Amino acid sequence: VCVPVSHLAQCVAETEEDFKKINLPCLICAHIADGNFHCNVPYQDDEKGLFKDAEKRLIQRTVRFGGAVSGEHGVGIGKRDHICLEHGETHINLQRSIKKALDPKFIMNPHKIFVMDDDNETKESIQSSL
Repeated sequence: VCVPVSHLAQCVAETEEDFKKINLPCLICAHIADGNFHCNVPYQDDEKGLFKDAEKRLIQRTVRFGGAVSGEHGVGIGKRDHICLEHGETHINLQRSIKKALDPKFIMNPHKIFVMDDDNETKESIQSSL
């Protein structure tokens, strides 16, 4: 994630505390000067729900601080389910419309950034993996 530097210390501290409360280790790697930090969280299969809930709280915290759910690496698969929180449904629907106009067969980098409204197979696959 990436947050304004003025909120970085508070966001990192709250994130560390959040993971500490649920007993999951959170290894933070960062390029602190620009507000980017990455949480590497090793977890067991039976802890996936705990991790996903904490990840959701991290994303919400990031947006609350005026940050971006995806720093320098782009959205990709890992953050695509969270971009509406940051940008809003209207903005994402506009992006989907542009994608449909430029890539009507959905062959350029499919299933990245966001799920298309008419891509039910991918939506179902994503929901079952969450």
